Amino acid sequence: MITVHAYVWTLPEHRDAYLAGLRALQDSTLANDHGCLEYRFWESVTEPGAFVCVEAWTDRAALDAHLAAPHHATGSAALDPYRARPADIRVYESTPIDL
Repeated sequence: MITVHAYVWTLPEHRDAYLAGLRALQDSTLANDHGCLEYRFWESVTEPGAFVCVEAWTDRAALDAHLAAPHHATGSAALDPYRARPADIRVYESTPIDL
């Protein structure tokens, strides 16, 4: 399994537009990308406008297909005017375990 943590930030004055873009990207990913196990955005409780997208993919091929998908390119480009800084993306190979 591939896990992605994509940290992203919005300019405060564009938070509503950024949220709408994040929702659209989430919806299109969950509807269209085979191999997507999880794709959810969460906002920081200590840094307003800071979000993380937690993604889980069956394998690297599924993630690569997502990154190449037209809806991802369009959705990401729509967010560009509202970004406070570049994304910090971390990709991991992972194995779920029980606690």
